[in-house]
Amino acid sequence: MSKHAAPFMGGVLAGAVCLAGSMSFSALAQGVSPPDFAPNPSAGWFAYARVFIPPASGAGPVQADPAHRGVTNDEFRATGRQPSLATADLNNPILQPWARDKVRARNELVLAGKQVFSLHASCWPVGIPHFLLEPMTRPMYIVQGPKEVVMILTSFSDVRRIYLSDKHSEKVELSWYGDSIGHYEGDTLVVDTIGLDDRTFVDGFETPHTTQLHVVERWHLIDGGQVLEANIHVEDPGAFTTPWNAVQRYRRFEAVASKNVRSLVQLATPEEGPLTEAFCAENPDSFEGMPHKPLPQATVPDF
Repeated sequence: MSKHAAPFMGGVLAGAVCLAGSMSFSALAQGVSPPDFAPNPSAGWFAYARVFIPPASGAGPVQADPAHRGVTNDEFRATGRQPSLATADLNNPILQPWARDKVRARNELVLAGKQVFSLHASCWPVGIPHFLLEPMTRPMYIVQGPKEVVMILTSFSDVRRIYLSDKHSEKVELSWYGDSIGHYEGDTLVVDTIGLDDRTFVDGFETPHTTQLHVVERWHLIDGGQVLEANIHVEDPGAFTTPWNAVQRYRRFEAVASKNVRSLVQLATPEEGPLTEAFCAENPDSFEGMPHKPLPQATVPDF
């Protein structure tokens, strides 16, 4: 760990403990026992998979084409098989024709042997709900405060803020992570998000969306608090033929220096302990001859 990362980590974790304590006190004062997603500062969450889990019934998310499922880096670490990208199943009825064409274009690149890089590769935020698929090789940490819940992806230091409010901002401006408001319903955190920038994708298959995208998530703990589950409801009449549902699950992991996590095939993350500082190094060059996305720039002040 660098000498700069240590103070950063300590400050964030101290704040996390303070905020979590305030949240708990406030909730108990109202006779409510909300879920505790961070029982200690070392508790992080790793996703089980990089694709959404379909619902038990009804319309669901885009899945991998059975003929071209690909081999993830996680499978490579476990089996030694050559990693390869998966293509999307274009038969999913949720896709409007123009959206299907966008996904097909990515499929064609993959089948032609081209590498397709995520938005993170160019330092772009991935947006919602794609954010939920990201913590695979580095964890996500959750800080629960009295007025907001903050979700932090260790990779690229993406930060998502959920304001504990009963209504959206009076004037919602489009942004990478939209306008997220939340409240607790018993043991569940319910999050409602609108105002999402349409330059992001719904998932790793580059399923597009419009600015009409509306996402509702229900976060709760299962399996004795060892698994975190998010039930996701997606509506976007501009991109999808119908609303659809999905599930994402995360396993709890205590990131401590004494544990050699590099030996765990699906948790290839540094053994530096809890939340560490990470940042995206801007790269104006293309990847292996592939056209790169321009670096995001803030040319107009937002104040």
